[in-house]
Amino acid sequence: MKNISSVLQPLLEKSGWQRLDRREKMMVAGLGAFVFVFLLYTLFFAPLLTNRTDLQKSLVKKEAQLQEIRKMQQEYSLLQTQSTDIKSRIGRRPKGFTLFSFIEQQAAKTRVKKNIKYMKPSEVEREGVLQESRVDMKLQEITTANLVAFLERLESEENVIYINRLSIKDHGKEAGYLNAVLQVLTFRLKDGGV
Repeated sequence: MKNISSVLQPLLEKSGWQRLDRREKMMVAGLGAFVFVFLLYTLFFAPLLTNRTDLQKSLVKKEAQLQEIRKMQQEYSLLQTQSTDIKSRIGRRPKGFTLFSFIEQQAAKTRVKKNIKYMKPSEVEREGVLQESRVDMKLQEITTANLVAFLERLESEENVIYINRLSIKDHGKEAGYLNAVLQVLTFRLKDGGV
């Protein structure tokens, strides 16, 4: 204790601490305490509070991301189930099934074969075991009733056949007749697909 006071005594004398009256010493001590508390807060507590706030924000963000991942996982499971269902329905189609021939059959059954201006089949490569087959076609001078009957027979959940696009216009020359352009699509298993 003597060593510390012997070191502090010359410092206090040089600083003029001894010459200050009691009120001035209180003001300097108060200012020193304020500076000490300010530095303590600035150097230690403020960064801790900032880090805590940042961690809380990060935690909220990570929880939102986790919820999004869970939602995507549910959607993926649903898609997997639907894919399996689609594959099983495709597997139940008759051997040698083609979208083009299916459309021709439905056109014959609904008596719109004569209204077909063109049919253009195409294949679209996709990732996975399914390949997209589609037919773009145009019907001319068709009645609304015949078009509706054809469309009803064409879309087949059982055969996984969907109308992807449909555009209908008045024929223009004769009242009550329409022109329709549509894209019909289905899927088939790629060669070697399970």
